[in-house]
Amino acid sequence: DSREKIANIENPTWYVLDRYSNTGYNSFIQDTESIENISKVFPIVFFMVALLISLTSMTRMVEEQRTQIGTLKALGYNKLQIASKYVIYAGLACVIGGVLGMSVGFVLLPQIIWTMYQMMYQMTDNIHISFNIIIGGMGLLLICVCIIGATIYAVLKELVQTPSTLMRPKAPKMGKRVLLEKIPFIWKRLSFSQKVTVRNIFRYKKRFLMTIIGILGCTALIVVGFGVRDSIRCIMPNQFEKVFNYDMQIGLKNGLEDEQKQKYIISLQEKTELEKVVETYMTSNIAKNQENEEDVQIIVPKEPKDLDEVINLTDVKTGEKVQLEENAICLTDKVAELLNVKQGDTITLKDSKDKERQVKISNIVENYVYHYVYMSRITYENLYGENYNTNMLFTKNNNLSEEQETNLATEIMNQSEVASISRNSSIMNLLDDTMKSLNYVVIILIVSAGLLAFVVLYNLSNVNISERIRELATIKVLGFYDKEVYSYVTRETVILTAIGIVLGLIGGYFLNYFIIRNL
Repeated sequence: DSREKIANIENPTWYVLDRYSNTGYNSFIQDTESIENISKVFPIVFFMVALLISLTSMTRMVEEQRTQIGTLKALGYNKLQIASKYVIYAGLACVIGGVLGMSVGFVLLPQIIWTMYQMMYQMTDNIHISFNIIIGGMGLLLICVCIIGATIYAVLKELVQTPSTLMRPKAPKMGKRVLLEKIPFIWKRLSFSQKVTVRNIFRYKKRFLMTIIGILGCTALIVVGFGVRDSIRCIMPNQFEKVFNYDMQIGLKNGLEDEQKQKYIISLQEKTELEKVVETYMTSNIAKNQENEEDVQIIVPKEPKDLDEVINLTDVKTGEKVQLEENAICLTDKVAELLNVKQGDTITLKDSKDKERQVKISNIVENYVYHYVYMSRITYENLYGENYNTNMLFTKNNNLSEEQETNLATEIMNQSEVASISRNSSIMNLLDDTMKSLNYVVIILIVSAGLLAFVVLYNLSNVNISERIRELATIKVLGFYDKEVYSYVTRETVILTAIGIVLGLIGGYFLNYFIIRNL
């Protein structure tokens, strides 16, 4: 019977939908693209900090073994034989560390993130994990080139000297006057230990920069770890409390007679549980500008003044409320950014039948989730050449509890005129579950950054002490107590760490801003 009815249809309209038309699939793809955006930032920061500390370690190792290099050179070993020892050591460290790192990066971390997605999308299939040889190989090659190259440079710099010079301890760097000494008001008030600390900080410039940059990067990563979670957590309350003031969205069935539709709307308005019922028309379109295009939801209120009671249209720059204008639209801010348009520009709207219409933008309005176009009833009728037809109702509840709202939604959904119902409270609850899943990613970032910070400080402190072992012995001979020697060394590290943390907090703010804009 169905085939017979289809065969009898004259001039049928075909709608070909691909997998992106499925809401669940489309949401999943958008979420994976968000994770991809994060993956473009974090590995770079981690890589740079790790590379920095590796270069310091290898350079320091070569400098510490000056005596051994001088001895080997005196015994007749050539430069290539001596250098090969350090090159092989650096190469093995890169390869072993790289392989172990890729095992964690390509196996463990994706499995954790997939577990998060399984909770969000109720998927049962396990992820198929494989090594990405191209990305892994590029990373391994880059770090090998940098570290082995630095090792060769450090070795050759030592091999230029004669064996007798190499076998003698390296002379310490000469002290220099610092800028602070030219400010007597401050310099005279510093104690002897404080003056020595200030001079030493600027005396070892390489360690100065390494500590600050290393701590800066780690602090920025920790800030972003917390910042991404907190920023995303604020998005939904902003959308569903600040922009959207309605509680439920009721979709009406197609084909209802006007009389039947109005009768049902009046019955809703008479319910004591509902404070406000606003009639609108909603449809999906594609917004285009030159080469860019984005899916948008068009919202057309029956009466513009009623829309103000359920949706706040505020200018994204001034924060002032805006009104719908005739023959113009209000466009939400993110889609305006993606399409690279501003107030006063013209964009193209393409409907499901691929018919295109151009319209002017009167205002760019604030929004946080999805993309919307708002237009008046007159604008819609003039633009599309068809009469307005209510198909969506926005309702505000009258101080209902969650249980009362659930019962009301169930009652409305069972009515013959209703096709769908969406509750903002349900969306907020779904977001809370998503936030719990997002904590996995946040924990990974914070723990990784914390471990990296520990390695940075441990390595640089070790270098600092080994470089100055004779200096520390000298001040002990001069009568410094162990506690004073300890403060003498650690005070510099604490100061440099504090500077790195302050700069890292600032850098983390901007890095978090960049990531949230991309998400």
